[in-house]
Amino acid sequence: MFEGYPKPPNSHPHDECALLASRKGFVRMAIQHQIPIVPVYCFGASDMLRRLNFPILEKLSKLWKISICLFYGVGGLPIPFRQRLLYVMGTPIFPPVWKEEDGLGLDEKVDDMHGEFCEELIRIFDKYKECYGWEDKRLQIT
Repeated sequence: MFEGYPKPPNSHPHDECALLASRKGFVRMAIQHQIPIVPVYCFGASDMLRRLNFPILEKLSKLWKISICLFYGVGGLPIPFRQRLLYVMGTPIFPPVWKEEDGLGLDEKVDDMHGEFCEELIRIFDKYKECYGWEDKRLQIT
């Protein structure tokens, strides 16, 4: 909740951030259970609510390992702002064959599949951002 705001130092204020660089558990599970992953991006979702920036809440959240976040929408209530949304789906990414008995090589396969997922997410963002009116935006994987 807190890592996406404020924006990373070398990003444009209008860029979109996907917090995926260190999140690989879903890929590991997909490989272990031989389930394909379909990248999906929702244009406009980041503009539905605003978050109040209170550094003390971030510190308490980290201390207690829960997310304490104050957000608001229409009229200061937790009602999302009216926003046009555009969902786009990428090409399914099929996991490589891996057997639990092998035990070796899972981390490398997770890294490879995670890289494919991130590349596909960026590809679909770049392909459809103009349809949504975000020609000047970039998607950063952080």
